[in-house]
Amino acid sequence: MAQNRFTKIKGTKDFLVVTVVCVFLCLWSIRDAWFPTKKILEKHPQTYSVTTKVAGVVQSVHVEPGQKIGGSMVLVDLAPSGYQRAVEEAEAAYTAAKEADAADKSARLSVLHKAKEALLACRIRNTDFTLETTHGEDSLDGQVLEVFATPATQVEAGEVLLTVEPHDTFYIFNKTLAVLAFFGAFVALFFHRIASK
Repeated sequence: MAQNRFTKIKGTKDFLVVTVVCVFLCLWSIRDAWFPTKKILEKHPQTYSVTTKVAGVVQSVHVEPGQKIGGSMVLVDLAPSGYQRAVEEAEAAYTAAKEADAADKSARLSVLHKAKEALLACRIRNTDFTLETTHGEDSLDGQVLEVFATPATQVEAGEVLLTVEPHDTFYIFNKTLAVLAFFGAFVALFFHRIASK
């Protein structure tokens, strides 16, 4: 009874075309999911290094390996005392320059802005880092893999404090697509074999 239904199927080349398309899709997904190119890894990094913009002494670390990060979380705090003094000195210099010429006042204002930016950089948050994911450009969220920063240690600007596995559905999507495309190719080939008898 079931065989009569299959013998009535026409256009078995359609099943063959679907098989070829599914195989191609499966191979493409396998390459992207398990063997990503350098370009894909740049766009969708499997690990992301959280670095510091300024040098300083680590005051506290707020995350640990295995912890999920997201929203707006403080990851690491550097001791702000030196940067706080720099802001206060720059503010005093700018206030004293009210009688000075415009060029000197502008230079002192620039120093003040840089001092404030350095002070803000002592508190390292996940929102300081943005990644382009499948959802668009998002702040860093994911799972902490390793923590290199320890309290009371000196770190230099650009030093890696911790690594994070970003939450990006790109690789999961491609792995799922590879499996579905494989089964799709198998089913289409099965129907092609039955219909061509």
